[in-house]
Amino acid sequence: MIDKSYVSVIKGKDIKNTVREAINLIGGISKFVKKGETVLIKPNLVYPYSPPATTNPEVIKVVGEFAFEAGAKEVWIGDSSAYTQKPLYGTGKWTNQEILEIDGIVKIAQEIGAKVIDFDKEETVKIEIPEGIILREVEVFRPVIDADVIINVPVLKMHFQTLVTLGIKNLHGIIPDKWKLQFHRDEISQKVVDLHKVVKPRLTIVDGTKAMQGLGPRVGTDVEMDLIIAGKDVVAVDAVSSEIMGVKSMEVETNRLAYTQGIGNADMAKIVVLGEKIKDVCKKLKRPDVSIAGVFPGINVIEGGVCVHCYGRARIFLDTLFDLCLPNNADISLVIIGVQPKVPDVNEIKGNVLIVGDCAIYSSSHFRQALGKQALCLDGCPPMVSVHRLIDKLKERYVSKTTFKER
Repeated sequence: MIDKSYVSVIKGKDIKNTVREAINLIGGISKFVKKGETVLIKPNLVYPYSPPATTNPEVIKVVGEFAFEAGAKEVWIGDSSAYTQKPLYGTGKWTNQEILEIDGIVKIAQEIGAKVIDFDKEETVKIEIPEGIILREVEVFRPVIDADVIINVPVLKMHFQTLVTLGIKNLHGIIPDKWKLQFHRDEISQKVVDLHKVVKPRLTIVDGTKAMQGLGPRVGTDVEMDLIIAGKDVVAVDAVSSEIMGVKSMEVETNRLAYTQGIGNADMAKIVVLGEKIKDVCKKLKRPDVSIAGVFPGINVIEGGVCVHCYGRARIFLDTLFDLCLPNNADISLVIIGVQPKVPDVNEIKGNVLIVGDCAIYSSSHFRQALGKQALCLDGCPPMVSVHRLIDKLKERYVSKTTFKER
């Protein structure tokens, strides 16, 4: 185990000065980037949305500038966005390149002379993870292997599956979509920890200019923080960032797993915080709430054994549905979710029934078949892609009945 880890926390409105001070407190950029090295900046560009859903492009820009100042031969900025945002599965509307443009990465890269890398267009390299628990091997994009230095630049966000999403989770974007799809249930935390056993960022800088609270990583609400958090030890950086959001370090599974498996420090007693004190900048952010029963007027819920992932996807679906002006919220009167839910008599059903997740779909197969077109299914384990697909189908179904627009 590492004896001590050092993490800087700096508060300020001027992004360039704040990032510079945060890096200087832990040794300066020349400690992390040597002359002639190729630097890969890995931000969080998972969606075509503005910060804090994604990393603030101004933070990425100044990190790239500092890398050049330290003598970097090249600076690359790359990521692979969420597959649900792409048209691969009949859902998303954007290519990864379009997301890089929408998120402002192409523009800032041109301004500083960096190279934008669309990971989705790059070849992959299969690497072995001898000490992996979930992943024993995995494909990663070649630029991740070819770069001399990886600078990890996640966002300060809550996450309905992993409680928080920070530096450890941010490596999920270095693997292609077919690998993102695998092990995306309760094992997701161990999966991203396994990635860190073979891919090791030299520096992690958390963009805390704005944080996302609530139902992150996409549809939570913004909180002004004006913070930059930086360190060499990604686990320690995540631990401090978690505490700043009002979450104890050891509550976060990615932190615990990474710590006990020797990747870094999550024990706050072994972390030296430089700059601001945590107690002075901490804001107890609203945690993700994936409750669905008794939340949506006119919709009853029947639950079997349910994991957080189905709850979360159902919540995102229903929140989205209620934000659309569809007639009577697509006539959904009942949600069936989980393993072996106690389903009612089909004759009692009025309107449509939303059946969430493969467990519920298979457990209620006869009920579902009897419902016919009244059954609306969010398939998958967990049901990620189908959330977006079903919303699009409902828009098509109900647009002929009335004109609707998103609120």
